[in-house]
This record gives sequence, C-alpha cells and structure tokens, in this order.
Amino acid sequence: MADLKRAAETIWGAFASVWIGIFGGAFCGAIILVFGGLIGRSGSTGEEYVGYFDWAEVWLGFLYGGLLGAIVTPIAYAACVRKIGFAKAWIPAIAGTVAGGLVGALAGPPLAVMTGVIGFFGALAWTATRR
Repeated sequence: MADLKRAAETIWGAFASVWIGIFGGAFCGAIILVFGGLIGRSGSTGEEYVGYFDWAEVWLGFLYGGLLGAIVTPIAYAACVRKIGFAKAWIPAIAGTVAGGLVGALAGPPLAVMTGVIGFFGALAWTATRR
C-alpha cells in the first residue's frame, strides 16, 4: 500500500510540475525577453535601441518560457524537487532563472535561454544542498 501511495504522489508531482513549469516559465520568459528589449538586445525586429518595448515580446516570452518550463520542470522534479518540495523550490527556481536569463540577455536571446536554464538548475541544486 505504501508503494502505491508513493507512486501516486510521484505521478501527481510530475503532472503538477508540468503546469507549474508552464506558468513559471512563461512569467520568467516574459521578464527576460522584455529586459533584453529594454537594453537593446531583443534580436527580434532589428530595432536595437535602448528602451525598445513591444507587447509582442511579452507574448513571445510567455510562449517560449512556458514551452521550455513544461520541458525542464519535470526533469528538475525528478532530479531534486521531489526531495525538497515545491514550497521550498519555487522562489530559488524563479530567482535563478531570472538572474541567469538577465545575465545572458546582455549577449542576446539565445544565450539568455541557456543561462536561464542553467540558473534554474543551479538554484535548485543549491537549494537541495542546503537541506
């Protein structure tokens, strides 16, 4: 019976992590992409000037961030979030993603994606070791 309960909790956690990843990734992706536009590194339309803002970038950040969050968050759940719990993981995960993405946005959108994912996993690994 205990094995069945643990299996149900794992399946529920994996399912929940997909939805948490979609919403969290959309939020972080929009912040990172808008920041890249504001510093003149949008890479989208060729209008590269400081202070550039377009609502289309917000939606694009939602889409890319949500898709990437739906893929990356279940991996993180299987790796370490299951042990530390969603409650302890969500603030460091968002902070790591945004911090990494903002640093990468200084170079351009492709690097912002990679550094955002690295920041996400780095923050979760840091949180897991602090337990």
